Amino acid sequence: MTLTYRNLLRALAVSVMPLALACGAAAPSAPSPSPMPVDAPIANVYILPGAEHLGPNAFGDEAIVIYRGEQMRLRNIDGVDHNVVPDTRSVPEFMATGLLAPGGERSFFMTSIGTTTFHCTIHPQMVGTLIVRDR
Repeated sequence: MTLTYRNLLRALAVSVMPLALACGAAAPSAPSPSPMPVDAPIANVYILPGAEHLGPNAFGDEAIVIYRGEQMRLRNIDGVDHNVVPDTRSVPEFMATGLLAPGGERSFFMTSIGTTTFHCTIHPQMVGTLIVRDR
């Protein structure tokens, strides 16, 4: 079995090498997000129960304020799926969450100062404001 496995690996290496050489340098990949420091303070932000009926209060009754260097953890504590999409790129670390099922969460490490509004594309009446500032 080991001999067959080695032969398979050799065959793969021989067949892939010409393709790699023919293509030249590897295609650039998308930048990966900055890793979150282990000791970064966590600021919890919630999609509230009944959020689709709360409109501009779906994330609380005030703008969300996060300080540079904090990890923003966005949690869906509602009973239905949501997603959150920033309306501007003024806080580049804050990106679309993708689908957040009930209990789902997504974290962002904030390194930029800025303000953006955001919304849920499933329930567009759910809107909020994120402010990232220095302490």
